[in-house]
Amino acid sequence: MDLKEYDEQLAKVKEFHGEVCGGIAIGTKLAMYGMELMGMELNKRHKNLMVFVENDRCMSDAILVVTHCNMGKRALKQMYYGRFAVTFYNMDTEEAIRVSDADANKPGDQCETKEEMVKRFRETPPEELFNVEKVRIVGLKEAQKPGALHTSTFCSVCGEKIADDQQVYRGGKPVCKACAIGSYYEVIDE
Repeated sequence: MDLKEYDEQLAKVKEFHGEVCGGIAIGTKLAMYGMELMGMELNKRHKNLMVFVENDRCMSDAILVVTHCNMGKRALKQMYYGRFAVTFYNMDTEEAIRVSDADANKPGDQCETKEEMVKRFRETPPEELFNVEKVRIVGLKEAQKPGALHTSTFCSVCGEKIADDQQVYRGGKPVCKACAIGSYYEVIDE
């Protein structure tokens, strides 16, 4: 991996994220490595690429910037597993690879400054930092893929619109997940 290219990508990620930290430094390298393994060029959007990010930490911003995949285009999927891993999926070929942070999984605590960590991530070959596994994407519905709105219906409880086949059925009627299993918010009557 070319260090000049890494520095260029890291600068773009820093501009988006606001700083360079360990998660940004390793996330940039992981994203570049995944793109390389998938045979995809940097600095362009690939309409056939979907990326599944397994955490919602700094690394996810690096993945977004380097891959040009985002939630608004439905090409970036947030999995909330709390793991430093990303799966790159080519929708045309159905090829998928999962790249995980082998460095974070090493036993022992590295006593290094943020600057030392960023330098180490920059200079260490990706093959030493990451594990790579060929995987198969399972359970991905057509309605979850990028593109125009696939389906829509209305919740039989709250009446709000439900997009892209995200409803469940209760008594044969469509119900949004918030009404069916509970919401992350509670309405306050004032």
